[in-house]
Amino acid sequence: MKIRYIFIIWAVIGVLGCGVGVPAYKDAVLDGVSALNLNKLDKALAAFNRAIELDPSRADGYLGRADVLNAMKQYDKALLDYHRTIEINPGFAKAYVNRGIAYSHLEQFQKAIADYEKALALDPKIDNPPGFIKRLFSNEPNTVKGIRKHLEYLKKQVAS
Repeated sequence: MKIRYIFIIWAVIGVLGCGVGVPAYKDAVLDGVSALNLNKLDKALAAFNRAIELDPSRADGYLGRADVLNAMKQYDKALLDYHRTIEINPGFAKAYVNRGIAYSHLEQFQKAIADYEKALALDPKIDNPPGFIKRLFSNEPNTVKGIRKHLEYLKKQVAS
């Protein structure tokens, strides 16, 4: 009898697999982040779409999808998701930075400047850009030095 119960428990654990204790939403977001980091943009987009379908009230699904759209150079679509991210979580500094990147690519420099300044006000340490932000800053050579350098560049562009 004990062996039977042990087998049933073992079988249930086997069916659940590695996802034991990981909610479907978080799993979808993690899949999206992983795919995005590997530059598998279609797979990342599908994962973030799945996350949003599972829980449209959470900001990180929209942020992830917007980041993918930004990487795909679909800046107008990315902006819609960045707006939604900020609507859900107005204190999400990364959303302001990434929305600023999209605005910068669209040459809407005033909006980009406002977003970078808001992000830096929310989180002054965000200026130490991770690899993804460096990739998104590809439109200008000085941007690998951080958000503050890109902000200076944009202000010069607006002034000229």
